[in-house]
Amino acid sequence: MTLSVAATRTVLTDLMTSRVVRFLGAGIINTAFGYGVFAILVLAGVHPQVALVAQFGLGVIWNYSIHARFVFGVSGFGRLPLYGLAYVVAYAFNALLLAVLTGAGVPALGAQLLSLPPVVALSYVLVARALGARESGKDVQR
Repeated sequence: MTLSVAATRTVLTDLMTSRVVRFLGAGIINTAFGYGVFAILVLAGVHPQVALVAQFGLGVIWNYSIHARFVFGVSGFGRLPLYGLAYVVAYAFNALLLAVLTGAGVPALGAQLLSLPPVVALSYVLVARALGARESGKDVQR
């Protein structure tokens, strides 16, 4: 089965403008920032759970700005409290996974890497709801 050039362009354009793809792109930037903060603190001797609190705390406003505007097309800070709550839930889930994995003997840096996929999936669902994303894919401007 061969796709025409026009059909291929349409598929690629749809993919690149997809909210999920934008979320993943923003997530790469946010994750690099957050994991960088986490790694620097752990390597400096800070306890992994304290480093995780700092990582999430520093990332909330930065991540909100990227997610709200770039991914979901939301302006202003009216949804920041709900977004913050979504991050608290994601943090709690991440902290639990980190504790379980480090308790099983996985080094902190590796444990956090292993935690990322399920935390990202949960974060997408929570952030989409917090920012008022509709099932149809149309974003809410607030």
